[in-house]
Amino acid sequence: MSRYIVQSLLFGLLLVLLSRNLGRFNLFPTAFAATWTLLVIIIRFMYGQEQSQFYSNDQEAQLQMLYKFERDGLQVSIEQVISNRYLVIIPAWILKTVGFEPLLAFKFLQALCLLFIYKMCSNFLKNASITVKTWHTLFFVGPLFIFISTIGIRDIQIVLCSTIFFLSPSVQPRVYALLIALLLRPHLAVALIFGLLIKIYFSRFQLQRPLYSLPVLAIGAFAAGAIGHSLGTFVQYGISMPVPKIFLQDNWWRVFANFVGVQFLTFGEDVVAMTTQQLLALRILFADTFIIPTLFIVTLLFPKIRFSDLRVQVFVSFVFFLGLVSQTDFNSSRQNMPFLSVMGVLGLVAVLKPDQPEYQKG
Repeated sequence: MSRYIVQSLLFGLLLVLLSRNLGRFNLFPTAFAATWTLLVIIIRFMYGQEQSQFYSNDQEAQLQMLYKFERDGLQVSIEQVISNRYLVIIPAWILKTVGFEPLLAFKFLQALCLLFIYKMCSNFLKNASITVKTWHTLFFVGPLFIFISTIGIRDIQIVLCSTIFFLSPSVQPRVYALLIALLLRPHLAVALIFGLLIKIYFSRFQLQRPLYSLPVLAIGAFAAGAIGHSLGTFVQYGISMPVPKIFLQDNWWRVFANFVGVQFLTFGEDVVAMTTQQLLALRILFADTFIIPTLFIVTLLFPKIRFSDLRVQVFVSFVFFLGLVSQTDFNSSRQNMPFLSVMGVLGLVAVLKPDQPEYQKG
């Protein structure tokens, strides 16, 4: 335990040093580093060696992937790179090789990515003539992100990829982010590409009557995602293509639940251990899970809003992604995370600086 605490403090100090900007310590990154350090120590103290089972058994799955990599070595093929999560496993293995706890290494990598997300979103807001305040962070690196960064999984790395893809002003980082997303979560990469293609097509037109056109886009994107899942299943497994579930009430209820951050209402008691009242109370703690998508959807209805093309791209990618995942049995707040940071900063721009000229084409 003492070794874990020392290593946690060391990682926390590194995060503080990395948060410096021109020799100064910014409030949020410094506070985040302290909070992250405290939380990872508390989780270790409360759950001990069983902490890999805390919140998500995906932690244990990644640990087993790391041990498999140590045992079997690098297996060079696209399928192995994706299924064994080499882009996450190898950096953690390097940290383990020099003496760090492997699960703590996964957590540190997540925390590091969260700082990059903060920097990228802050720069986007500054370029949009918005002075970044601490309360703004609720909309792009809020409580959900901070909590997930203390868990040894890959979600924050995936969020960073999608954030770079949507917000980077340069093409090269977008391409790299897309390729990394393809290797971490292939169906997300497909959703990002689909949204980009729709943006390119609709860039020639001004979105008219969003109250009517957005539902049409939503239905089309959802249907495309559902069909894409069926095609992907056919190509990957070589079985007869399953019939996509497009117009089932349960699937659209899941889409609505994702829009307002109440995914848990779509499951029964055999899936969700906590009561509905307890889960609703957690939504107060993790307010970003419903504030961000709700604000984003509402501001989509604003006429002639800044970054309108980018908003349509994010919306279409998000709904296409929901169309894909709605064909499976899995759903959680984490499904929305790749899009939340971008939705959040676009929502802030719509509310705080809706009419100023754009600094880049969006």
